[in-house]
Amino acid sequence: MSQQAIRHDKHCRICGSEKVETVFKLTDTPLGDEFVRIENITQPVYPLELAMCLDCGYVYLPYIVNHEASYVDYVYVSGITVGLRSHYDEYAQEIVANFGLQPDSLIVDLGSNDGSMLASFKRSGMKVLGVEPATNIALQANQSGLPTINDFFTDKVASQILDEYGKARVVTANYMYANIDDVLSFTRSVARLLTDDGLFVIETGYHPEQMKIRMFDYIYHEHFSYFTVDVLDKLFSACGLKLVDVKKTKPKGGSIRVVAQLKEGSRPVNDRVRQLIEEERISGMRDPETYRKFANEITDSKNQLRDLLDKLKAEGKKIVGFGASHSTTTLIYHFGLAPYLDYLVDDNVLKHGTFSPGYHLPVYSAEKLNVALPDYVLILGWQHQNSIMGKHTLINGAKWIVPLPDLKII
Repeated sequence: MSQQAIRHDKHCRICGSEKVETVFKLTDTPLGDEFVRIENITQPVYPLELAMCLDCGYVYLPYIVNHEASYVDYVYVSGITVGLRSHYDEYAQEIVANFGLQPDSLIVDLGSNDGSMLASFKRSGMKVLGVEPATNIALQANQSGLPTINDFFTDKVASQILDEYGKARVVTANYMYANIDDVLSFTRSVARLLTDDGLFVIETGYHPEQMKIRMFDYIYHEHFSYFTVDVLDKLFSACGLKLVDVKKTKPKGGSIRVVAQLKEGSRPVNDRVRQLIEEERISGMRDPETYRKFANEITDSKNQLRDLLDKLKAEGKKIVGFGASHSTTTLIYHFGLAPYLDYLVDDNVLKHGTFSPGYHLPVYSAEKLNVALPDYVLILGWQHQNSIMGKHTLINGAKWIVPLPDLKII
């Protein structure tokens, strides 16, 4: 891949303030999911750090890599994520029941990927439409009977949907809202799509919960934003919307599902909104020192793991990694793990036969563990440790290493 355009924003992308501080600087990495088929290819690395706006509390990446680069050969599909489809089924049923959606109400899912969320709403009797920029993934969804527009969601695409389908009763954005560069324009375009009583429902990673389990590897170049409820409340208000409900959910190490309506909407604001904003204040989510303390905790975890791996390597042990994703790239780079790992394995067949971003560790099926026998398997996708260890049995006395939140050998 040729050098991609990179932009450095020195101001807050929500409120425009220039009172911005870096709160967590990670090791520079390539694009996290740029697994390649050719080993001897040069992949540039880019700055990876979190900044905080001292005026509005927004936490975000100040260095932005051209977002279209991430979707040229996109290989993540929602259906491969453990437990996500059943989660979406429950999610869709809850929205339909709680907000009294009538059959054939139009549901538009933005960043719809392989249509997993669309399929859940379709099973609930809704009319569905997706918007997905990755050409190969959008094609897969359309072939599955889930109508999908292959494009980035913009005001032009919003106009296309209004002309061809009319207004939407619900617009959803699942684990993609953090990937939006111009989040203000995006959200205003969503507001245009909604019926008078329409809903904008977002599910996104929630760092106040993720930080409790030392989950730092959700930070990567595709995730431009790291939202609190407080910041979302301000953001929606600036875009003609009102935040009316929020709840914590389990995926991704800790997430939130937020519901917004047009400012003129009739629904009252649920007490959970105020309660979570107060919880964020008490836990220091507006204080830069909270994030610097977190960065130091991560350094401690890194040192503990590397000390163990140094010891095992000195004993001649063979170590491989389990997991090949955006987050594992962050973990490998920030912890400096590549020299310890012979290869990677993953259950996503789209990753088999590829090489990891930058370091070009070969990626195989998990069946490789029973052929090229390792002594230890480091679970890079440690958030899924239970499902990984439940699905795969190590032989010949091999052991699992779980790096976070607390280092352990199983």
